[in-house]
Amino acid sequence: MAKEKTAQEYLIKAKLYRFMSLLFVTLGIFIFCAMYVQNVEGRLIEALKDPMTITIFLIPFFPAAVLTYLADGAEKKYRKMTERNSQKK
Repeated sequence: MAKEKTAQEYLIKAKLYRFMSLLFVTLGIFIFCAMYVQNVEGRLIEALKDPMTITIFLIPFFPAAVLTYLADGAEKKYRKMTERNSQKK
């Protein structure tokens, strides 16, 4: 039988996901800058015409987006549980 999670566990998960998301965004920015300098070199308009280039530039931010989504879900569950607990009192 699965153990029911507490509001504190959801809060910790949300904070951890949010922190990891910020780390991945920072890492994504560095990777984006390196890829931009290496591949585009001032030819921005030409690079934006190629959909594959845009996709490649967005890939470093994908883990941050997923973690942000998970953090949002955990925060919603935390708020729901705290509201339910405050209504019971």
